[in-house]
Amino acid sequence: MANFQVLMSNSLTEDRAGPSFAKQQQQQQQEVEQALQAPAQATPMKIGWKFGCLGAGFCLGIDEDIVVADSKNHRIAVYAKMGALKFQFGDAGKRNGQLFYPRKVAVFQHNGNFVACDRGNGRSRMQIFSKCGTYMFKISIRFMDIVTGLAVTAKGHIVAVDSVSPTVFVISEEGMLLHGFDCSVFVREPSDIAIRDNVFYLCDMKAHGVAVFKDSGEFLYSIGNERVSCYPTGIDIFSAGDLLIGDTHGYRFHVTYYGSDGVFKSVIEFPQLNVSRCCGLKITSEGYVVTLAKNNHQVLVMDLLYV
Repeated sequence: MANFQVLMSNSLTEDRAGPSFAKQQQQQQQEVEQALQAPAQATPMKIGWKFGCLGAGFCLGIDEDIVVADSKNHRIAVYAKMGALKFQFGDAGKRNGQLFYPRKVAVFQHNGNFVACDRGNGRSRMQIFSKCGTYMFKISIRFMDIVTGLAVTAKGHIVAVDSVSPTVFVISEEGMLLHGFDCSVFVREPSDIAIRDNVFYLCDMKAHGVAVFKDSGEFLYSIGNERVSCYPTGIDIFSAGDLLIGDTHGYRFHVTYYGSDGVFKSVIEFPQLNVSRCCGLKITSEGYVVTLAKNNHQVLVMDLLYV
């Protein structure tokens, strides 16, 4: 734990007046100017399909199944991409193997096992389940308050983000804390995380953007502003490296599209349904955008048309 504390401290030593911070400020100013010059009307997305579901968080599984942390029903529900329920697991309760208001779920791509976070101990609890939904073991995360972002890296490491004291923790598949870093200098209220090539992209609700870090905790840059990505709640990355940031300001689901170089490209909107409190954003291999509309109790699948 001593080494972990040193790592957290070292991640905050970057000089905010140095070249990196100046470059960040210049980039943000360019984004604002681009947003002001952008068309008033966002490009519309078309509805693909939708299906009813009570959830607080979701991810995509191995076959791009839609895996939902069904908080109201204390279960994890696995749906086929078109919305058919394939199976579910979880009994309501706080004992090991039970689920109590689960809110985040992720999948290990190499074996199909699930990692689920719920409120089993009053704060956040993390449990591992097999690909069939059988309970395997609990991971102690006493150092976390509320898990607001959850992902699994290509190496099979669990990455969890604490929203109370914005911090990123990297945990082995077996449950060992590997390292972590305090990101509170650059992130005010994290809401989601995406990972690509050992780079972490953290959505920041209050800063209306995304903060980008190396997995070591070194801050790289930030993108987004209140004109184009207001209160973002979800993020995903195209295979080519382009970024999609989702939000629901104005009771519409918006996707802000950035190139792999972090340059703003466009804003896309889903105008066919009033939504609020959407949780997460994922893009499928066909280019469909998936989000979970909490207040509508629906999973929405939209055709991005490969912008």
